[in-house]
Amino acid sequence: MNSRLDNLQAAILQVKLRHYPKDIEQRRRIARIYNERLKHLEDMTLPPGPDEPGPYFDVYQNYEVESGHRDKLREYLKKRGIGTIIQWNGTPVHQFKGLGLPEYDLPKTDRFFQRCFLLPMNTSLSDEDVRYVCDTIVSFYA
Repeated sequence: MNSRLDNLQAAILQVKLRHYPKDIEQRRRIARIYNERLKHLEDMTLPPGPDEPGPYFDVYQNYEVESGHRDKLREYLKKRGIGTIIQWNGTPVHQFKGLGLPEYDLPKTDRFFQRCFLLPMNTSLSDEDVRYVCDTIVSFYA
């Protein structure tokens, strides 16, 4: 297999990498807003915030949360123009039959996959967009 970049792909990557630190900071700023506006919701579990002490560092490629009312919340968001995603169609890796893994009983992982979904996370989101997502989630729980 040849996995080398051609010249055009390499040129595009070279330009994109110049903006990478700015993109990471934008994603971390969005995560700060999510964290600040949603951390009080008891039904939701958020990832560690970008300013939490310790060895944790995240570029927030995704912003994955958990909710005990995931499906109803996602439908509520969808009706208000907010798209969400469930990674891997909600199937944990140990349940993919084609991988040939032995059968495992992983109740914590299975529970996580019944509750998890991704909130919008993109460098093109404005602070206003993120606040709208947060306000809509808060209104769902009100």
